[in-house]
Amino acid sequence: MAATLSTSRYYGAKSHPIDTVEVVATTEAAGGRWLVARTPDGLYQMLVDDTDEALPDVLGTPEVATALGAAIAEGRPAGGGTLHAVGGDTDGGADGVREPGELAGVVMPTGLRGRRISGEQSNTSLVFGDGSTDVLMVKYFRKLQPGVNPDVELLAGLSEVGCPNIAPLRGWVTIDVDGWEFTTAMVQDFARGAADGWELALEHAAEGRSFAEEARELGRAVRRVHSDLASAFESATTGVDEVRDHLTERLTELAGDVPVICDYRDAAHSVYDGLDTTATTPVQRVHGDLHLGQVLRTDAGWLLIDFEGEPARPLEERRQPDSPLKDLAGVIRSFDYAAHFHAQSDSNAPGPEDPAAWARDCVDAFLEGYGTENTPLLEAYRLDKALYEVAYEANNRPGWLDIPLAAVTRLTGIS
Repeated sequence: MAATLSTSRYYGAKSHPIDTVEVVATTEAAGGRWLVARTPDGLYQMLVDDTDEALPDVLGTPEVATALGAAIAEGRPAGGGTLHAVGGDTDGGADGVREPGELAGVVMPTGLRGRRISGEQSNTSLVFGDGSTDVLMVKYFRKLQPGVNPDVELLAGLSEVGCPNIAPLRGWVTIDVDGWEFTTAMVQDFARGAADGWELALEHAAEGRSFAEEARELGRAVRRVHSDLASAFESATTGVDEVRDHLTERLTELAGDVPVICDYRDAAHSVYDGLDTTATTPVQRVHGDLHLGQVLRTDAGWLLIDFEGEPARPLEERRQPDSPLKDLAGVIRSFDYAAHFHAQSDSNAPGPEDPAAWARDCVDAFLEGYGTENTPLLEAYRLDKALYEVAYEANNRPGWLDIPLAAVTRLTGIS
């Protein structure tokens, strides 16, 4: 089982050997064995073929996907979990217990066939349809952490207030392990015919076409999602001094992990120390890891997806209110990456003649659509995101390091 985990795309600590694997929950499901395995990196959800000595993970195979969907449709999800419905009595009645099968056919209709969506890494998503039309998606969370999963929590709130810029959530599954509740899966509508925002931006950039109008519409969509999140959950204000302290802590943490960031530490401190710490700023629930790869373009407009937040952060930290500027900064940095992608990669497309101008047009249109302007606080969040990218690229794609380093240089004013 250690070999299966260590080679799986969803396992998050491939650079460290798996010394021990402990199965903490298991049951037969979908023709295989569903289990939760405890590793040095935490708990992972798997579904293995226990007739094969190698114990391959088969959660995404078509036969297993269809069987898993049928189990949810019957109200009896894999792992003996509890099925919850959006807008329903999620506590399962006055005594807090839901009878098995109570939500049969409510969260998910019967008779659908499933298949896996390719390309996903940290989770496994299955699409279900009747053979001609895909209608639903079930996301299985691979790494499990106790508590409410932000993806479920935020989508449930947004679905209940009727937010038009998400794929509505229908329900989710929880299990109990050693007295702790974990979210194992969620069911939501499938956005048919949607284009990936990152791929769409790259297509425009490859041909040197402006992406500004799409960016403007995306800004309007993000503003609507933020407004609906503020309606569905509590919002407040916090002092900019607290924001500065948080950004400074992140800088110290990143500099300790990646030596190249130390060269920019003093200049970054100057940016953070230059903020007006007598001011306040709104904080609320936000997406937390927003970029062009987390949005879909449909005929009806933009949809935001994957509300889990930064996957490397502890779940409770990801559930804390933050400034909406964090999401804006993530999208803005993504425009910069799209602008420079073709020059940095092996792509045969030339990309924009002036990548900086292409990205700047996107940023201006995006902020106009959102209804805000660039401010020193937004610049600080952009710097924080760029520093995070430096750390990521240094550890994963050194050949891409120049993109975020150039942004850090610009944002800190280093000549």
